[in-house]
Amino acid sequence: MTENGIDNSFMKVSPGLLSGRVSAPLSKSILHRALICAMLAGDISLADIGSDTLSDDICATKECLQELIARKSSQNATANPDAPLHLSCKESGSTLRFLVPLAASLGIPVILDGSGRLPNRPLAEFTAIFEGKGVSLSFPEDGKFLPLCVQGQLHGGVFHVPGNISSQYITGLLLSLPILPHDSEIILTSPLESEPYVEMTRDVMHAFCVATEKTKTGYLIPGRQTYSRKTPYRGEPDFSQAAFWLVGEYLGSHISVLPLPNESFQGDSAIVSLLKDLRAYAARPVPEDAPFQVDASQIPDLVPIFSVAAAATPCVTQIVRASRLRFKECDRLMATQKILSSLGVQIEETEDGLIIYGKENQVDKPIFAACNIYPFHDHRMVMAAAIAATRADGPVNISDYRAADKSYPEFFRDFRAMGGHADEFYLGK
Repeated sequence: MTENGIDNSFMKVSPGLLSGRVSAPLSKSILHRALICAMLAGDISLADIGSDTLSDDICATKECLQELIARKSSQNATANPDAPLHLSCKESGSTLRFLVPLAASLGIPVILDGSGRLPNRPLAEFTAIFEGKGVSLSFPEDGKFLPLCVQGQLHGGVFHVPGNISSQYITGLLLSLPILPHDSEIILTSPLESEPYVEMTRDVMHAFCVATEKTKTGYLIPGRQTYSRKTPYRGEPDFSQAAFWLVGEYLGSHISVLPLPNESFQGDSAIVSLLKDLRAYAARPVPEDAPFQVDASQIPDLVPIFSVAAAATPCVTQIVRASRLRFKECDRLMATQKILSSLGVQIEETEDGLIIYGKENQVDKPIFAACNIYPFHDHRMVMAAAIAATRADGPVNISDYRAADKSYPEFFRDFRAMGGHADEFYLGK
């Protein structure tokens, strides 16, 4: 990005099938959780973060945790231990929502800030969640958006949490409550969406010797627990990133994604069965009037790239229960509709999803149209557009392509390594 906030560079992605092997980066979602567990275990190096370049989101979490560690170790010596610690979450929603209860459970006053669209993402629920629990939240600038000031010492007890806003509220509490001196309970006030992310959290916590119990109404979290581990914890490859390569293969490229586990707590591992089911639906002997329907409530991050696969499938695909995508790095329903429309796809945006009218996928004919794409500063939009470009009828120019660094900074390196044609251009000021 330039100083005026406008990115004058773009990536020209030319058509051409990919071929080769690629290793998906470690799961960003697991790394966030592992870093926090390792920090609470007293040694952040107990989270094996891999050797590749770290994503912007993981860098944000790691840097914030390092500052919390430094403040915690010097609390007794600092001149003003009550002065809030300023932490930048950059554009990472996970970092922000995990650190609010973490700082409160540690009793460290913080001012949390962020950039991009992060200041506008939902946070208000924390005020009700923490009511009567010894924590005060305030928004010093406008009373509504970041920066957020968190002060006080979190008390254990019963926490009422909505399950349909973001599972990150629940994960943040699950990670933080075990270190408190009293037991706690999370009661869900609405059906839980993105439940696989919560189960992922519990699995990582278990690897650090911390227990939780799932109940009919939520979760029980015993207090007085100690995070511990003897060897570094290494997570799984990221299915949400592998999904781009798997869809590339679906479009006709010859890509082997290594290694992917057969079983995983990652909800986005559903991309494997989704693509299989979509292919089978389109190949059915007698076409049905009903569209191929996908409930995205548990797999919201797959929607942009799965929509590319749907656009290359000769049937109608309807994506439903995806309204939370409007509160991501951008309004991803709107963005997916606009980007696929630019690529020549017939697509409709609904209140909570998308309707995609797919085309026949003939290997010797292009599927998408050459175009210029603005990805709304969203990493998943950049990568989805690049994969679609492999089957376009001409170059697809993607502006602000560095947004991919948020989750997969080596994406275009891996794209080129498999024969992809991606050239960077800078237009100047």
